[in-house]
Amino acid sequence: MRQVFNTRRRLLTAVGFSILTASPFAAHADEATVDGQVDQVVVTGSRGAARTVSSALAPIDVLSNQAIEQANKANLLEQLGATLPSFFVPNVPTPNIGSMVRAGQLRGQNPGHTLVLVNGKRRHSTAFLGAGGFSATAPVDLSMIPSGAISRIEVLRDGASALYGSDAIAGVINIITEDDAEGGFGSVRYGEYTKGDGATTVVQLSQGFKFGQGGHLRLTGQYDDQKIVIRNSPVNPNLLFYFPISTITGQEVVPAGTLNSNPSLPANAIPNPREATRDNNAWKNLGKAPFTLKSLAADIAHPIGETAEAYGFFTYAERTSAAPQNFRTPNRDEVVRAIYPDGFTPVEEIDEKDYSSAVGIRGKDLAGWDWDLSTNYGRDKVDLYVTNSINASWGLASPKDFYLGSNRYSAWTSNLDFKRSVSLWSIPTDLSVGAEYRKEDFALTAGDVASYTWGVPGVNSAANPPRVLDGPRAGQIIPRSLGVSQALPGYSPADVQNIDRKALSLYVGAGLNLTPQWTVDLAARYEDFSDFGSKSTWRASSRYEISPQLAVRGTVSTGFHAPALASLSYRSTGNSNTSTNYVLSVLSPEAQALGASPLQPETSVNLSFGVVAEPFWGIKLAVDAYRIDVENRITQIANFNVAARPLGPATGSPSLSEQLTNGRILRGDGISYLVNSSDIRTDGIEITADKVFRLERDTFTLGYAANFNKISLRKIYDAPPVLASYGITLLDASAATNLKNSVPKSKHILSAGWKRGPFDVNVRQSHWGKLRRSGTVNVPPTTGPWAGITQYDYDIGGLWTTDLNVSVDVRENVRLTVSGNNIFGAKPTKTPDPLLPAQALYSYQNNGAIGPEGAFWSATVRYQY
Repeated sequence: MRQVFNTRRRLLTAVGFSILTASPFAAHADEATVDGQVDQVVVTGSRGAARTVSSALAPIDVLSNQAIEQANKANLLEQLGATLPSFFVPNVPTPNIGSMVRAGQLRGQNPGHTLVLVNGKRRHSTAFLGAGGFSATAPVDLSMIPSGAISRIEVLRDGASALYGSDAIAGVINIITEDDAEGGFGSVRYGEYTKGDGATTVVQLSQGFKFGQGGHLRLTGQYDDQKIVIRNSPVNPNLLFYFPISTITGQEVVPAGTLNSNPSLPANAIPNPREATRDNNAWKNLGKAPFTLKSLAADIAHPIGETAEAYGFFTYAERTSAAPQNFRTPNRDEVVRAIYPDGFTPVEEIDEKDYSSAVGIRGKDLAGWDWDLSTNYGRDKVDLYVTNSINASWGLASPKDFYLGSNRYSAWTSNLDFKRSVSLWSIPTDLSVGAEYRKEDFALTAGDVASYTWGVPGVNSAANPPRVLDGPRAGQIIPRSLGVSQALPGYSPADVQNIDRKALSLYVGAGLNLTPQWTVDLAARYEDFSDFGSKSTWRASSRYEISPQLAVRGTVSTGFHAPALASLSYRSTGNSNTSTNYVLSVLSPEAQALGASPLQPETSVNLSFGVVAEPFWGIKLAVDAYRIDVENRITQIANFNVAARPLGPATGSPSLSEQLTNGRILRGDGISYLVNSSDIRTDGIEITADKVFRLERDTFTLGYAANFNKISLRKIYDAPPVLASYGITLLDASAATNLKNSVPKSKHILSAGWKRGPFDVNVRQSHWGKLRRSGTVNVPPTTGPWAGITQYDYDIGGLWTTDLNVSVDVRENVRLTVSGNNIFGAKPTKTPDPLLPAQALYSYQNNGAIGPEGAFWSATVRYQY
């Protein structure tokens, strides 16, 4: 054993310090047959010769294009969430941009901790910071990749920063595109929810072409369209829409209660007669956001001489989507009643364009080395809008529709990789070395003037402030918090950004076949970023085959996640019912006066150990345990406001926010900023098992996959003194609870399939375990069972869903499939009464495993040619 370790040290010294190639050289792999069963060959997670799933040194899932389509989901992100037990896509209702640009979590980690590759090349991330409601996160948007262009997906469930660089803390998703040079297919899918809404249409066309001597071109086009799904309750009859009528004067009067969220009937007043004809289904923001996605993909390659090949792959996508917001009742000051006499529902919208282009040349036997030179450019631009809205401070001059500005992100990545097989000290070894250069750019542009301006420029001023036009509060000054487009303010010139950074990486890897039964992979990587400096990571994996039916494997690695470029100077402004909320840039004087400091990379240490076995009856079984420690976790401080200095007089003293900004951030306005807040630990176990039964005419498949995890907060960092003096923490109780319970405690997927001749039937049963949530009660009740409750913890897990696919080949090249998701109509837990919005009789909790939409059925016709 000592000799082996000495050999390993000499080897690392001989090959030097760097990282592994960021892309597998063989972008497409075949299948191996082991004991009469197919064992998929994979190209992700190793630097030398391709391995099969069962012989890999770390757990890898392989999803075929058929499995992806059978998920019967709206996009690739949701398809992965339905088929992978370690990948969780939280349901997000439709109230904001985060419901349109979504994200998923691998092994319970932040979405930004999963690296996405396309044919082994790093994919660019979304331009929108906060995807899926995860603050400070800008992961790859898997929804923008057309599923019809995919041959298979390989998911490495292990830390791999030393192999692929920043972001691979949880693992790697490698999407392999279709490259067949002949044939093609066309398919049409249409589906609806059982309530008759959410109509979904998916059209796919794909065709391969030969050209030249051995060249291919594969083109795929896809069209996805999903209509809105609404599951709001009717409006609470106690909620007032219009101004009550005084029984004394007969005039309209101001409602009692909380004006902007729960207006009620005051003394000596009766409801306005218009209440009888109001829309009791005015809220339309719980369900699924509608979207239309048009996408194209191309995979091309052609030999150059006898030992080299030029290749490329390209994607382009356009998406539009919309999310209705909270209804604005006409008795609120943000409603210009001359324009919206019955109130209005503002709608947030996006218009997104995303494309990527990767080209390269790869070859064999360059002085004994295989090589790959590539460059990859990707860009995502999200234009933001709000329609059917108003800026009340502009009065009758206000537009109804606003352009809010744009987010734009691009990444240009180039790689030069080498690999070869050698014998070092009589040890068969696969060596790999390489370099990567990446340049990232982020820009944020301003919106329409009316979307962020208090009052009409040149007309209103501090001396002539905008005022309420009519109603019982006519003539009162309109608060500054209402001086923006309702639902979502536009970016102002102060929010504009245009920043970039560069990163240079060097990497090295070695795969040592120490004995026929024992394999060791070693990797190291050095990255230097222009904004925060350098990071080094390493990885050691090993697999030992005890017998043909039993092997053990394990990995120790370090990793890191560079802060999203947009987060480094991110700032935004939002409005609530009564105040303005500011997310300050950590580089701004205001945030720094509050103790903010530049964001630092999140770092990790990953440990895993697993057993791969075929214990009996040909069952393939894998059990892997893992621990992921993440330090410097980036989160957002909960909104706070401070009315007076702790030691000063409480009455009349300027608030801290007023002092810091010369009155721009006012008393009662919310303040927040991004921060490295904590250290997180995730412990988990993953299990996969499958069995294939082949009879004379029938084939049966059984599968089970599960993930068990526990997330704990190891440390919450001390708040800066200025915040601590006000009792403000970097993670409040509610945020800490939700962070520790960001994914279910367990997830199980049981599957069964039967195939005979033209018939194919598959059933999938999914279970999500305990999933705690915590909410703050804004107005604690004084009586009843909830009296005095200010913080409420509850469980939204324990859910079962059943999915069904029935296919038949009606002709040799025509297949008809009927699919059902959640066929028994399971729904999430309803929101507890203390947290129920005033306008709702009931509501369904968000951020859980499923939404309240119910059962979805579809039919697909696929023509293969």
